[in-house]
Amino acid sequence: MCNFRFRTPCILLLFLMLVPLQIQAGSMIRVLQFNIRYLNSNDGKNVWGNRRQAVMTFVHDNEADVFGLQEAVHTQVLHFQASMPEYELVGEGRDGGLGGEWCPIFYLKDKYELMKSGTFWLSDTPEVKGSNTWGAACRRIMTWVILKNKETGEQFLYANTHFDHVSTSAQEKSAHLVKQRLKKYAQGLPIIVTGDFNCTPSSKPYAMMLSEEESFPMLEAWQHARSKQGNEGTFHSFGKIEVSQRSRIDFIFLTPDLRSLRCITDDETKHPCLLSDHVPVYADIELP
Repeated sequence: MCNFRFRTPCILLLFLMLVPLQIQAGSMIRVLQFNIRYLNSNDGKNVWGNRRQAVMTFVHDNEADVFGLQEAVHTQVLHFQASMPEYELVGEGRDGGLGGEWCPIFYLKDKYELMKSGTFWLSDTPEVKGSNTWGAACRRIMTWVILKNKETGEQFLYANTHFDHVSTSAQEKSAHLVKQRLKKYAQGLPIIVTGDFNCTPSSKPYAMMLSEEESFPMLEAWQHARSKQGNEGTFHSFGKIEVSQRSRIDFIFLTPDLRSLRCITDDETKHPCLLSDHVPVYADIELP
């Protein structure tokens, strides 16, 4: 124990011992994945107007650094912008421009600087807006950003997507394309991918997202999380599917240089209404 005479040098020594540990530890970021269900007047009590405020409250209260949505049409995107001015928006609709469903990305604009961004189509012609091939039932897109932490200088690539819900072939070709493109864009940076992939962990597209043979290896945040909370299944069709029968189709993928500290699937029963036909998934991730 230090006596009074040597207390100051001891405190200084302790500080110097701790500083390297703080420098070596990576920053923690919170990522949220959420298929919010598009505007559909046939959803009865679950129409967007009845869910909107609860969705905004949930997203705001979880304080994500960055989040990605699926099925958001332009009107819904505008609602998020109006409710959350602390976030910057990146993205466009799958029909090109404002039209069709988006896979928008929102990031904390006071914390991060946008370095690069883009949207491409999951098709044989990724740069052609609105293109649709591979037998997909709908046009599909991926939106991506490279963000830089304004304080630490750390950078990472974050991408958000929605795979086709009908064609397995389109899902497989989409997995191949996004892995190929993200490797090119990232240039060695850590990568985080969120999305509704419309496939389960036993499927080939899921395996391709993980496979090192598809450009680079990835891990899934839920599978590798130090701690987990919630039910595995993420699609419940507005509560019509029992918990034990739900499919897990919404994922957060990350490169192996990142660590999934905690992954949570939201408990839809704690809200005043069902937020969507999917449950949100969020993860606390440590950068290298």
